[in-house]
Amino acid sequence: MALVFYPRGGSAQVVRYLARALTDLGHTVQIVSGSLKGSDPTNDAATFFRGLQLMEVDYTEAARGFDVGLDPMSDQFSMPFHPSYEDKPGVPDRAFYRVDRHGMRHLVASWRRVLSRALQGFRPNVAHLHHLNHLHLAALSLPQLSRVPKVAHLHGTELKMLEDMRARTDDPDGQIGMWDAELGRAAAGMQHFIAISPDNVRRAIQVLGVEDESISFIPNGVDVYLFRPRNWSTQQKLGYLEDLLVRSPRGWNESGVVGSVRYGQASLTAFLDGSGGLKPLFAFAGRFLDFKRLPLLLEAVAQASHVPASERGGRPAFNVLILGGVPGEWEGEHPHTIAARLELSNVFFCGWLPHEELAEALNLADVFVAPSHYEPFGQVYLEAMATGLPVIATRSGGPLSFVIGEGDKANGWLSDVDDVECLAQVIAESASNESERMRRGRNALEFVRANHSWSTTAVRFEALYHHLVFTRRTTCR
Repeated sequence: MALVFYPRGGSAQVVRYLARALTDLGHTVQIVSGSLKGSDPTNDAATFFRGLQLMEVDYTEAARGFDVGLDPMSDQFSMPFHPSYEDKPGVPDRAFYRVDRHGMRHLVASWRRVLSRALQGFRPNVAHLHHLNHLHLAALSLPQLSRVPKVAHLHGTELKMLEDMRARTDDPDGQIGMWDAELGRAAAGMQHFIAISPDNVRRAIQVLGVEDESISFIPNGVDVYLFRPRNWSTQQKLGYLEDLLVRSPRGWNESGVVGSVRYGQASLTAFLDGSGGLKPLFAFAGRFLDFKRLPLLLEAVAQASHVPASERGGRPAFNVLILGGVPGEWEGEHPHTIAARLELSNVFFCGWLPHEELAEALNLADVFVAPSHYEPFGQVYLEAMATGLPVIATRSGGPLSFVIGEGDKANGWLSDVDDVECLAQVIAESASNESERMRRGRNALEFVRANHSWSTTAVRFEALYHHLVFTRRTTCR
């Protein structure tokens, strides 16, 4: 199982949890993953995948080269830094289509060497390759893998990039066309594809020309032991809020400095209603990227909070926790700047939390809300649902495969895409109806436990692997 990126996003979590679950089923799993040593231990593959069989691909030298003005993807580095599916300035992982042909060949050659080393002591029955990139091109060039079924696990970001590339009209150096062709060649060499949502199945068929029988929809699983209801008391929740916001603040503003957004002890009174209980609390979790639509959420919060002072005692009737934002990374206007401009006294920035802390912090909330524009899958929605929270999503992308907005089995609410007024109405509705929040939260918990535990998900992968290996052996005979 191979992943070019260092542990940072949802695909790394999928690799870790799926590898553990497959190991529990009796399989031997060798992980090959990017790694980044330094101040953040969660980016270190040795730490992240502890307890699993791992070969690290260390990008630290290339990252340090970028810090002193060098090209981290050049052949100055034997292990060049990986590109990104997102086009962001001032980062070592520039977009794939910003890498020229020479750089692309260096990326492929470096991963050919990595895979060759991994295969010296390991003979896989299946090569499970995450995303779609130069890793797959490297795998196609290795004779050791010529008779091994190769699976491309599409997480959605690669499909979004390909769609964006094809919508562009400027390609003066021909790099967009080159990467489009090379990724198409990589896709053509795969025996099977896995998509994490029905929407991604549709996009893969359209963008990559994948045949229906060559792609399987297998959604991500959830660690239902980590993400679970804690049933905290009001005082326990206030104590945890004090830790997040007052004692150990990690929110950050345009400075990018962790802890540059901090709150005083008096701010905790904003969470209490007139009877000493807690006001409804919404939580957002994720990176500050454009498709997450956090600015739109803040605009909707401003609208939903706008009620006569006489009805709310001069304070908003609900609060919002912003759990997330990789320090220093944001697209568009910074969310904290927007919240200040809108004078949102009921929005609190908590900063980026490790996975284990996020599982606890979600227990503070009553509703999870993230109005993403075509979220590829939406792992964090399921994690919130496993915590017993109903969720607010948009009628787009991955969440449509698991968020039910109406009826006896409703486990959340669906808002129209990029519609501030609709989202504000949904927020106000859910904030004002405690019994409905609780009903949908119970449904959410039952749904995830029944359909999305990693042990259940791993059985589906196991069945697919067996099918591919048996089919391959029969064909080869």
